[in-house]
Amino acid sequence: MNGFADRLMLRYLEPAQVASLLVPPDDPDRDRVRSLLAAVYEPSLLEVRFVDAVRVTATQFQVPVSPPVTVRGSWEKLLPDAAHARATVDIPAVAPPYWIDLGLDTVVTARVVLTSGALDALGSEDLSGLTEEEFAARFDFLDLAELMRRARVADYAELQAQFPRLYRLHYAEPPSFDPGTPGRTYRLRVSVLFFPDLDLGAALRRLVQCRQALDDTRPRPDEYDGGALLAASAWLAVFPAATLASDTAPGTEKQVSDLLAAAGFVAAFEDVA
Repeated sequence: MNGFADRLMLRYLEPAQVASLLVPPDDPDRDRVRSLLAAVYEPSLLEVRFVDAVRVTATQFQVPVSPPVTVRGSWEKLLPDAAHARATVDIPAVAPPYWIDLGLDTVVTARVVLTSGALDALGSEDLSGLTEEEFAARFDFLDLAELMRRARVADYAELQAQFPRLYRLHYAEPPSFDPGTPGRTYRLRVSVLFFPDLDLGAALRRLVQCRQALDDTRPRPDEYDGGALLAASAWLAVFPAATLASDTAPGTEKQVSDLLAAAGFVAAFEDVA
């Protein structure tokens, strides 16, 4: 680990090399940054169309993250009046830290487009005269049994009594994307881990442990104006590019990237020869 990590730390002392890690020369659409953004900012209402700029505001090497641990104990004493007194004390304990090889604070400027229009109209329909068969035929996209279960009713007649009307929300079409729209800025923490070989199981375990520890120690808002915040940081796993050419490589670069992406991580392969 030391040789690979040491060479990368020395490489990323250069701001140009850090910029190349985030926006590789063969990534004109800046897909890596888009993936890192999507790991933190859920694209619920907004879709990133163009990443205009990525600015690194702080760089740290070997950042410790200690997951919080709470030790609970109780104390009991017989008082003179024969009553019992109990106290519970929470003592924060310090566990061995996890280490983030490279921590980057960045500001990403991106142009986005709305993926959902505003509420345009509210419609309703009287259901009191429909038989159960007519309801099932008209609203075949609904699972009637599941609907009754969720409504906690015994039968269709009770469902009609409680919900005599069906309401529909009509949303306007979202506006089309305007390339001239000013970009929005997003603060993005990127945590980078270095892996000297392509042991995917070990890499995923370390990534999950570090992400959980950082999420537990760094409070964050639940949402932003375009959706939910998924994590305190985006996570980038860096492997030696030479490991892909080995006969023991578990898969191709795309397969490895897809595996990590399924867990919310981004993969990179660096040539350190």
